[in-house]
Amino acid sequence: MFELWVHDAWTGDEIAPVDGYTADDGTSWSTNLGGTGQSTWVFNARPGDDALTAARLASWFLPNARFLALRWGSTVVGAWKIEDWDYDDDKGTVTVTAVEIRGETKWRMTYGLDAYLDGTLTVTNRSHQGAVRAIVNRFIRGGQQEWRYPIDLPADGAGSFTATWEYWRKFTIADLLTQIEDEGQEVLFRPYLSGRQLRFQVLVAPRVQVGQSFFHLQADDSPLGGIHYQLSGANQITGAQGVGNGTGQDQEVRYAGAPPYTIPIRDVKRQFPDLVGDRLQAAANAWYAVDKNPTAQWTVGTFTISDDFPPDHALTGRGWQLESKGHPIFPDGPHALRVIAASGSWSNQIKTEVQSGV
Repeated sequence: MFELWVHDAWTGDEIAPVDGYTADDGTSWSTNLGGTGQSTWVFNARPGDDALTAARLASWFLPNARFLALRWGSTVVGAWKIEDWDYDDDKGTVTVTAVEIRGETKWRMTYGLDAYLDGTLTVTNRSHQGAVRAIVNRFIRGGQQEWRYPIDLPADGAGSFTATWEYWRKFTIADLLTQIEDEGQEVLFRPYLSGRQLRFQVLVAPRVQVGQSFFHLQADDSPLGGIHYQLSGANQITGAQGVGNGTGQDQEVRYAGAPPYTIPIRDVKRQFPDLVGDRLQAAANAWYAVDKNPTAQWTVGTFTISDDFPPDHALTGRGWQLESKGHPIFPDGPHALRVIAASGSWSNQIKTEVQSGV
């Protein structure tokens, strides 16, 4: 069953379980690959033998200093940094709101504000994973006391990625991660338990995947519901113009696309305002590769947790192989999907958003 725990934001250390205080309704949570998930939790706070006292509220729900982790056994279904709490005296409840840790990258520059001139970050001949390692290490300042979070850096590695982010351009850490993603990579801050300590593993890949599950669509005991199959050309393009840094005639552009064309021309531009040269070309190439063909899109609306199907199968980043045979519409064979977002409440039913062809 679900448990909700408070953890320290600096260390990830376990502080207290709080699911015993939750109200009957008002809870919602979400996670996604982009790290923009959020959660709302409603707790009973009327006086009692074991009430959420003012001291507990001040300690357990201290904004920006605490994480809430939704756990099922040793699995962390989601984790969110507390933003605020609001006490309703009429109802005797406290509503706590929290966001995923990726959002904190918008609140740090490549420099400490007292060390502006030291803000330049250079990455030379690294893999994208190695570049993210350097960026996230700058985010936590190598684990310095006041800057630290319980984050595991991705592995370093040689590659073709080279970039210099000058201090005077005043980039946030979020800006740099977005640039990496513009070049066709994904960056996921995956929460997990190390013993009883909450930590975040930073995963970097063209398509991040955390394990894989197999389901037969015609099985009697499938946990999947709300299944749709769609062929969509809404985003299909024949040419991609990446518009990069600069203005007017000096603004850099790069093109991706190639005949033969199977549809009438659909050429379009997209802004990549911080990119130039090879990095702008890489972003245009990545965009074109995704949108040059119509998309066979599966929708799986729900995943129902049970003893046979724990929530591990529905976590953000989980790979799915759907097997179909003999269905009048669904194509036969295995179909590769991936969970890119999940949401829910205290129910055993998780709402899922999936991506096809991965």
